[in-house]
Amino acid sequence: MNVLAIQGAMGVIILLLGRDLNFLFSAAMAAFIGTRLTHLLPPFWPSWTDLAFLAGLAVLAAGLTLISKETGYYVCGFLVGGFAFSEYFAPGASTLPLLPFIVGSVLGSVVIGLLGEWAMIVVACLIGSYLIYGVLPLQGTARTLAIAGIFVIGALVQVILFQMQKHSER
Repeated sequence: MNVLAIQGAMGVIILLLGRDLNFLFSAAMAAFIGTRLTHLLPPFWPSWTDLAFLAGLAVLAAGLTLISKETGYYVCGFLVGGFAFSEYFAPGASTLPLLPFIVGSVLGSVVIGLLGEWAMIVVACLIGSYLIYGVLPLQGTARTLAIAGIFVIGALVQVILFQMQKHSER
C-alpha cells in the first residue's frame, strides 16, 4: 500500500476525529515516529520485523492512551510534541533527532496534559492538516490556503462534536 495514501487517510481521520479517537491519534503518532527508528533494527532480521515493530509501537501507544482519559492526554502530548519537533528540525529525515524529540515530547506532554480537551482539538487539527499537506497536489499559495481551510473545517467539526457530547451528557 502507498505510504502517502496511508498518511492522507490518517491525516483526515486525525483532523476530524482526533479528540474523540485519542487512542488512534496516539497509535498513528507512535507509528510515524517508529518509521524513523526502523533503521536501528538489525539488518539481518526479516523484512516483516519492520512492520511488526511499527505495529507494536502503535498498540503500545493506543493501550497507554486507553488506560484513562487524562493519561491519554499526556501520552498523546508526548508523542505529538516529539513528532512535531522532529519534523520541524529534520523534516522528512529517516532518523530521529534526539534532543528535539525529547524537548518536544516534554513540552507536548505538559501542554496537552494540562490543557486537555481544547488543546487536543487544536493539536489534532494541526497534525491532521500537516499530514494532509504532504499529499496535496497543489503548489504555493493555493496549497497554503487549502490547508488553512482544512484546518478550520477540522476545528469546527471537532468543536461541534465536543459541544454535542457535552450537551448530551446533561
